[in-house]
Amino acid sequence: MMNKERIILIAILLGYFSFHGIAQDVTTHHLTLRKAQELALTENRKIQNAGYDVQIAKKVVWETTAYGLPQVSAGLDYSNMLDIPVTLMPERIFNPNAGPDDYIPLKFGQQHNSSFSFNVSQLLFSGEYIVGLQASKTYQNLSQQAMLKEQRDVIELVSKSYYGLLFSLENKKVLDSTLFDIQKTYDDISKTYKAGLVEETDVDQIQLNLLTVENALSAIKRQIIVSENIVKYQIGLNITDSIIIEDSLSYIFSHSNVESVMLQEFDLSKNLDYQILQTQKKVSELSVKREKSTFLPNINAFYSHKVTGQNDDFSFFAGSQAWYQSNIIGAGLTWQLFNSGSKVVKLQQAQLELDKIENNEWMLEQGLMFQVEEARNKLIASYDTYIKEKKNVVLAEKIYRRALIKFTNGVISSNELTQLNTQYFNSQSSYFLAMMNVLNSKIELDKILNNY
Repeated sequence: MMNKERIILIAILLGYFSFHGIAQDVTTHHLTLRKAQELALTENRKIQNAGYDVQIAKKVVWETTAYGLPQVSAGLDYSNMLDIPVTLMPERIFNPNAGPDDYIPLKFGQQHNSSFSFNVSQLLFSGEYIVGLQASKTYQNLSQQAMLKEQRDVIELVSKSYYGLLFSLENKKVLDSTLFDIQKTYDDISKTYKAGLVEETDVDQIQLNLLTVENALSAIKRQIIVSENIVKYQIGLNITDSIIIEDSLSYIFSHSNVESVMLQEFDLSKNLDYQILQTQKKVSELSVKREKSTFLPNINAFYSHKVTGQNDDFSFFAGSQAWYQSNIIGAGLTWQLFNSGSKVVKLQQAQLELDKIENNEWMLEQGLMFQVEEARNKLIASYDTYIKEKKNVVLAEKIYRRALIKFTNGVISSNELTQLNTQYFNSQSSYFLAMMNVLNSKIELDKILNNY
């Protein structure tokens, strides 16, 4: 019996420490909209990858630059001629009396050979290199713009998911308030029913309404958990982390400056998509320039220093070893004069790609003009809807509060009260939905106008 109790105690302790070990890994984040956006800029994995692409582009620039800088190499060689090659030489070279068919076998060279070489080369001129260096720097700018675009896309997603979470939280507040009112009404009518002053149907109707709100409240709580996980995922936080929201939908809406964005003029040059296309156009222009540069010659200079030593014995480290030096300096020009037209074809291909970019530029300009007007009209329409819903929620609340008094006094039925309660809840939900739609429309227009 004692062993069983000891096992149970150990299991409880292990569960306790395991729970606290897990709890220590959970981080709590206090989030406002601004904090969520700032956190996403550092934690979102897509933005981090875009940052890595910028670093890679910087390395590519240096790699391209290094190609035109001095290139230095050194070499150390050793060879052992196990069998020195034999060459047959006419014997008459050494003996004038030898016959014409007489040869002497001679060995040329020594068994052990060693050499050290040092070489320096420098590219003096290459049109292709110069253009390639410009293209690599342009590629770096393109990667930086791509990172900015990724940041803006993430901020848009984080903001919209954050608004969605706030909308769910506002609905929960409405349901909590509605549940409180209905619970109070149910308690009152239950007492009245016990006194025999109302019918059982009225009590059942209020109870049904109470259960409906409780179910809706349970559903919205589950929706809040889903919305929180979406926010955490978009930011780049662990799903197991905890977040505490310190904003409200009304607060963000009141500080959104919607009217000023509606009236803001569109500057095409500030749009990030347009800037990226301009950089891509520059890359295509450099591609044409590069193909033209291949018609020019390449000029190189070099210096070579070599030291050799030979011995019948391996005695290179002896002080008596003789070393023989050679030094060469020179320059070379390489010019491909004929290649069956392949360079011309490549140049034509690059020019056609540039023509395509120019067509894309026109389409993007027209598309952005359309998008900005569409986004502006969507924002205006959403704002108009918000104004109407704001009036509706005030009227719906007045009607519902009066209905509560009338129901208490027995003027209206429980069924009518239920309908008015549903109307009041729907008007509040529509009001907050309208606010969320305005904020979503605004951030879409902000993105085109490059306001963040």
